[in-house]
Amino acid sequence: MMAKASVYTDLFTTKSIVINEFTNSDSIPYTLNFAKTLSKPSLFDTITLLIENQLNSKVLEFDKICATSVSAIPYATNVATSYEKPICYITNTENDTTLQHNIKNIKIEGGLDIDDKILLIETVCNNDFYLENIIERIHKYGGSVVGIIIILNLCEGEYINLIKKNMNIITILNLYDVCNHLDTNNLIEVFYSEKIKFYCEKQTKININKLLTNTTNT
Repeated sequence: MMAKASVYTDLFTTKSIVINEFTNSDSIPYTLNFAKTLSKPSLFDTITLLIENQLNSKVLEFDKICATSVSAIPYATNVATSYEKPICYITNTENDTTLQHNIKNIKIEGGLDIDDKILLIETVCNNDFYLENIIERIHKYGGSVVGIIIILNLCEGEYINLIKKNMNIITILNLYDVCNHLDTNNLIEVFYSEKIKFYCEKQTKININKLLTNTTNT
């Protein structure tokens, strides 16, 4: 818990998460730039250790680690080095991630062998079909996804479609805990903490409808 507490504080002090003080009820009450976690080496290292601790507690066999975004590459590289596993990463040029099964421009850099068991690492999951489409592309290449690490869970139902497909989701941090910590330690006012939680609850309802209404099991 002490490690996570320091992470929550550092996410705030490095401006990886910024509270938007003047917003209306429909606007996002925070700004997220997870790449800024790399500006503080101790924060980067601690998040990496939290990922590895989660993996050590799971019975999970994988052949390769795949970073699904540019911001995830440093974390995937660190974890891959610790586990002595090869790494690959995703490029996704001009692909509409709001469309399910849109895999045309998704490329896997670093290579993939048939029957490879892949562990995906993403910093933040968006409320679209990006990760689902990556999984589909990996299956097309003959590989399989055995787990998905999402470093920061936004608590907005952003990966509900993956849960429906029985994917193994491993979250490391979640936005509710960050807000509770910041509020408890007087880093933000309770009003802003509750405003973020209310927004997340509202988005969860929207995303459940958005991501599940037209989702097909493939």
